[in-house]
Amino acid sequence: MNSPHLKSIVKLFENCRYSHDLYVVFGDWCECAAISMSNAVDLANFEKREARYLEIARKYDARTMGDFSKVMGEVVMALEEKPHDILGATFHALEFHSAR
Repeated sequence: MNSPHLKSIVKLFENCRYSHDLYVVFGDWCECAAISMSNAVDLANFEKREARYLEIARKYDARTMGDFSKVMGEVVMALEEKPHDILGATFHALEFHSAR
């Protein structure tokens, strides 16, 4: 794990380790990120997706939702630096591959 962006992403996710199941947090972040990107370009199902986003967001405090935004920023910067599977690398760095 030599990428500074990957290190930041892992640290942001690990902030949730003691209050939430980290695997669930990772999945929730992925879903929220997908909803955010989809809602930015496709208004056809905006309200349904937004309702799902808010349902997920209610599980977390403001700090965690702020960390979700920071993770997205780190993902974007990592991909701008070098296109690669940053989410797969995150999955492995959080050691989900050996637990699930």
